[in-house]
Amino acid sequence: MQQKRKDLKRCMKRLDALQKELVKHRTCKRLKMCINQLRELQREVERRQPCRTGYPVSESLKLSHPIKLCEYTISFSQLDNCGRELLEDALNARCFAYAPYSNFKVGAAFRSKEGRVFTGCNVENVALTPGCCAERTAMLKGISEGCRVFNAGAVVAYHPSGYTTPCGVCRQFIIEFAKLDIPIYIAQAPESSAPIPLFEDDAEVLVTSIYHLLPHSFSVY
Repeated sequence: MQQKRKDLKRCMKRLDALQKELVKHRTCKRLKMCINQLRELQREVERRQPCRTGYPVSESLKLSHPIKLCEYTISFSQLDNCGRELLEDALNARCFAYAPYSNFKVGAAFRSKEGRVFTGCNVENVALTPGCCAERTAMLKGISEGCRVFNAGAVVAYHPSGYTTPCGVCRQFIIEFAKLDIPIYIAQAPESSAPIPLFEDDAEVLVTSIYHLLPHSFSVY
């Protein structure tokens, strides 16, 4: 009887071992199936990827490719005199913005080729379309006095999330009177309503350019 009990224990151990082997086999089989499915999905994703063949835009003869100025950020205190002057003039012009409907005030300043600075603010209208952006207000003042080329500009507004760059219409308008790429200084206006607004020395300024803002402008030339 004792021998039979020993034989039974050995059989039970063999059954346990076989059961473990069977579980391992099933696990390996499931793992192989998952790997095959993943490979199929990877092949499908690669097949659906857009074709990367083509030619660089710079090689096209149908597009103009003017040299772009560098685009970077810098503190207000490290700006050159041109940038600081334009930003301060734009900030002062912003005080006169007429924005009773959006309460979003913008100031702009543009320097002509002759060295004259023209400022402007946004002017809203209850009918919406008769309104004018600050950038066009400033440039229209210069154009009406005979200036046809501008070599730098600045735009100032307060938005809690960051910079406010010119709208699409203003970008096309600016490029009309810029024979080459010109720097555009963008800064966040101080939130305070002080009578004489000022930029802090460490205020961050985006120095971009009209060709960066509108790389492929409309032209009939």
